[in-house]
Order: sequence, then structure tokens, then C-alpha cells
Amino acid sequence: MRRSRLFLIIGLIAALMALAGLWQWRAHERDGSAALARGLAALDRGDARTARVELMNAIKGNPRSAVARAAQARALADLGDGAGAQAEVERARSLGQAPAATRAVMAQAHFLQGDFAGALAEAHATDLPEEQALDAAHVIARAALAEGDVRGSETALKRALVLKARDSDTWVEVGRLRMATGDQAGAIAAADQAVALDPKSVLALGLRAELTRTQYGLVAALPWFDRAMAVDPDSVPVLEQYAATLADAGQASRMLAMTRRILALDPGNARAWMMQAVMAARAGQDDLARRLLERTGGRLDGEPATQLLRGILHLQDGNPLLAAQTLAPLVDAQPWNRPARILLGRAYSDNGDQMSAAATLAPIVAQQDADPYVLTLAARVQESLGDRAMASDMLARAAWPVRPAASVFATSLPNGAPADPATARDNIPYIRALLTAGRDDEALERARLLNRANPGAPAAWLILGDVLQANGQGRESVRAYEAGANIRFDRDAALRLVSALQQTGNGPRAEQVARLFLRQHPMDHDMLRLAAGFTIAREDWRSAERLLQALRAQVGDNDALLMTDLARVSLEQRKQSAALAYARHGYALMPGNPVTADMLGWVLMRSDAKGPMAVDLLEKAVALAPSVPVLQMHLGQAYAAAGRKGEARLALNRAASVRDFGNRQEALEALKAL
Repeated sequence: MRRSRLFLIIGLIAALMALAGLWQWRAHERDGSAALARGLAALDRGDARTARVELMNAIKGNPRSAVARAAQARALADLGDGAGAQAEVERARSLGQAPAATRAVMAQAHFLQGDFAGALAEAHATDLPEEQALDAAHVIARAALAEGDVRGSETALKRALVLKARDSDTWVEVGRLRMATGDQAGAIAAADQAVALDPKSVLALGLRAELTRTQYGLVAALPWFDRAMAVDPDSVPVLEQYAATLADAGQASRMLAMTRRILALDPGNARAWMMQAVMAARAGQDDLARRLLERTGGRLDGEPATQLLRGILHLQDGNPLLAAQTLAPLVDAQPWNRPARILLGRAYSDNGDQMSAAATLAPIVAQQDADPYVLTLAARVQESLGDRAMASDMLARAAWPVRPAASVFATSLPNGAPADPATARDNIPYIRALLTAGRDDEALERARLLNRANPGAPAAWLILGDVLQANGQGRESVRAYEAGANIRFDRDAALRLVSALQQTGNGPRAEQVARLFLRQHPMDHDMLRLAAGFTIAREDWRSAERLLQALRAQVGDNDALLMTDLARVSLEQRKQSAALAYARHGYALMPGNPVTADMLGWVLMRSDAKGPMAVDLLEKAVALAPSVPVLQMHLGQAYAAAGRKGEARLALNRAASVRDFGNRQEALEALKAL
């Protein structure tokens, strides 16, 4: 046979084989089997989004494929679509697939829809195949925890670890259980174990990011979120947490981009619309915030953040009745939620229900550190009720220039002590009630018991610190607060630690803690104010102005004490016109406050203003707060400038007689100059 004919025959055979392969491929595409194979492969490598698309094509090619329906249920469950997953399981079963083959995915579908009883029934079914036992144990753990059955959740996870001790997903579930029970240290250890077992697990990396956010701060968590996104840039749960962290860190543009990405992947995502609504409200775009909030479809209405935002928008819209109806359930569920309680009190007052307003504000008014806004609002309520004596007392407290350290809400003492001294939920309110009742020794004993039983729970360390501080053991309280802050460096821990360090005379360390927290949480109002106070004390006027302007950008121009601080730093930088504008605005906002009166008088005097107004204002400040040495010193210096040496000597002597007065040397030098 000639060589040319041989090549021709080989070519024909190859062409026929190619045609046969093409025909077979097209046949597989038509009947969905090829798409099914690709979908199953995508599921096996954890790519649920790709699997969903491939399995849709497989079902289109063969709508009666029970295998494709069951696989699609797995993909939808992994994507968080519980209703869709349940529908596909039901179709697979109706097409002849045994219920046992879809027990775990059906349990997950029920859980995603909030049907915890249904989830537990499927996961506990006697015909559950062994290969589904691990997934079923995960669902049991989540559902039991959702129903408040911590012991049941722990049992399920112990079973999961017996089945597969080195399973990253199981350790993620262990971490979330420990988070829910307050064992932050245990949760961190579990998350670290999950990441070590599978460094490319988006679930493990996402959990570690969340825990880093509470342990160290918002900014510290961002690299962990970046690692998770590098593994799976389309993970909607991680994107949601990432966007929320960016929002709290003040990175609004990045947060907006992240929410748009979420909506591109999941157009109906309620959390993305909610985050955009919050951003619009913060920017003062209330109408836009309402429209965005409506796009959540009411799916988040039971959550505190949504209730708070709706309450704010109702108040801004001039509808205090709706605001009160929205905020009252939130305050009932979270009685310690100070912003919600203040807003509810204002809503009741604006609606004319002054009795409810007074009762709502009472727990905050009872605090030693109640802020001037709350005290002024409560005073107006008491005036409406006809109690002018109480209103005057509240206004006097609002005008006082020195605020005590932060304290916890007063709590009424229950009839008996909690039976189990190791449970934080029952014991922390009881310990606070013991403190309120003056039973400090009992409170300390109970706090130590709780702390020993929960060494990884920051809340147990914080309540121990509170009790130690109430018992006058300042240094011991610092150690307790530091232990809690090392586990979870959140706002409560940071503020308590800063206060305790200041009270024990460690100002530099207190400032260091405040600045460390502020680097991680640049939007925190209280810490901005504290950090500015430290820089003012060091006479670092430029840094103080930067911090105060950052605070002003957050809270606006209706904070009298902020205006006073801005007046001072402007004056010290020889910006007299700005100082005078700030001081006048602060005084107009709160003319009965000795600090605002003193600052306006001091700015007028330092600006060489003519006339008696400066001295009149400084005399008013001293009359309102005669025991504050800086006010006496300013008045003495004003008397000296006016040639009233006898009165100047008297006022300056009063200031210099206070041994721990920071500007005592300045008062002494002013006395020598007379």
C-alpha cells in the first residue's frame, strides 16, 4: 500500500473519531450529564456558585434527574438559600431519591429558614447515612445553639470531633459556639486551629478576621479579611463582615464598593442595603436612607441596628409616636443600650408622654457620668411634669464641668442569687445589683467565682474590675481590665482601662491605651474626646485641634463642651477670631455651664476685648463652680489685668491652695507678679 493512501486512511479514521466524540459531547450536553459532572466537580472543590450554574444547565437538560436536583440543593444551601435548597430536595425525593440521601442538606435548608425544630428532626433521623454524620452534627450544633441549648451544641461538636478530629469546618463551629458563650479566648484558639488545619478555608479565615476585630480592633482585622477574599472573592458572608468593618473604621468609600459587590453577587442582599442606608443616614441623607432601608424588605426588622435606624429616621421625620413604637421593643430587649434609651426618652417626650420619658431616662440620669445632653433632656421632662426642684438639680449637674468616670447601670436586686455562680448572663446583673445595694464584699466574692469559672471570658474580667474599683482596689482593677482587654479590646474594656489608669495616677499609660484604641477605631466619639484631652494636657495644640475637628465631623456643632475645647486650642494657637466664634457658640448652647462661661470670658480677656463682659463671665463661672481651681485662676488673672489686685490675690490664692492642681505653678507665679 502506498504511503499516501495509508495517511489518507489514518486521517479518515481520526476525523470519524472526532465526529463521534463531538456527537457524544453534544449528546451529553443535551441530556445534562456533562453539566452534571462539572457541577459535582465544582461542589467537591467548594465552588458552590459555579456548581449552581452548571447544575441549572443539568436540570434544564434533564428535569427529572434526582441526582442533579439533590446536588443543586447542596449548592443552594452552601449559598445560604434555604428555601431554594428545600424545594430542590423535595423535588429529588418526589423523583424517587430516598429521603436518607438528603437528610443533611434538608437539615441545613430548614436551619437557614429559621426552622430549628425541622433541622434537628432531619439531622437526628435514624436513617441518616454515616457519610452525612459530620455535616448533620454541624447543623445540630447550630440549631441547638440557636434554641439556647448550649449543652446540646457542645455534645454535637464533640461527636463531630470524634468523627473527624482534624476537620477545619468543625473547629470553625467550635469557635462560633465559644464566641456565643462569651469564651473569647477559647474562640480564638479554635479559630487558630481551624486556620492551621486549612489555611485556605474561607470560613476559618473569616472567623479569625471577626475575632481579630474584637481582640485587637477594626484596622487589625482588615488583613485577615483580605486573606479570606484572596481565597474566595465571592463569599457573601465574609464580604458582609468586611463591609461592616470598613464602615465602622470610617472607610465609607471602600464599604460602599464592597456592598455594591455583594449586590452584584446577591441582588436581594438585605445587609448590603442596610449598610448603605446607615451610610446615607450618617451623611444626613435621610430620604435616601429610608429608600435604601425599604429595600431590605423587612428581613432585618427584628435586629437592633435596624430598629435603631428606623427610630432615628422616624424622629427626623417628625413622627415621635412611630419612633417610640420602634424603639421600645429594642430597649426592652437591651436595657443597657444607652443610645436607644436616650432616643426612646426623646421620642416619648416629643410625643407628650412625659411620664414614660422620665421612666426611660431614669437609669441614665442615675449614673454619675450622665452627660449634659441627657441631663438637660431629663430636666425639660421634669419641668413638663411640674417638678421644678428636680429639674433644677438636673440642670445643675449638666452644668458641672468635671464628669466622673464611667459607671454601670444601676440594677435592682433580685430575690435570690443565681444558682450557678459560673454563668455570666445571670451573675453579671446580680453582681451589679449587689454593688448598687452597697454589698461590695458579696459582689467581690461572686465576681471572683465567675472569673475563675470563665477565665477566657472578657465580660468576667470587666465585672471583676468594676467590683475591685468600687472596693477601692485601683491597681487590682487595672490588672483585671488589662486581662479582659487582652482578650477583647473593645470600647467597654478600653474606656474602663483608661479611667482606671488615670485614677491610679498613670496618665501616660492611659493616653497610650486611648491612642492604641483610636488607631483601630478612628470613628469612636468618646475616645476621640479622651485623646484630645490628653493632648491638651500636654499642650500639643495642633494635635488636639486635629482630634477635635475629627470629633466635630462626627457629632456636629451642637456640643457645647466640644466648642469650648476648640476655642481653647484655637486661642493657644493665636487664632483669636476662630477662638471667639467657638467660645460664643458654646456659651449660646449652654449658658448655664461654668466651662462655657469661663472659656468665653477667658477668650475675651486674652483677645484684649474692652469692657466688663470678660470679668462678668469669669465671675459667673466661679459662682457656678467655686471649687474648680482653674476657674479661680482665670478670674484672678482677669482681676489683675483690670487692676483689682486685692480680689486677684484672693482668687489666685484659692487656686494655688489646691495641691494637685496641674496649673498651680502658674497661679503662684501670677501671685508673685501682683
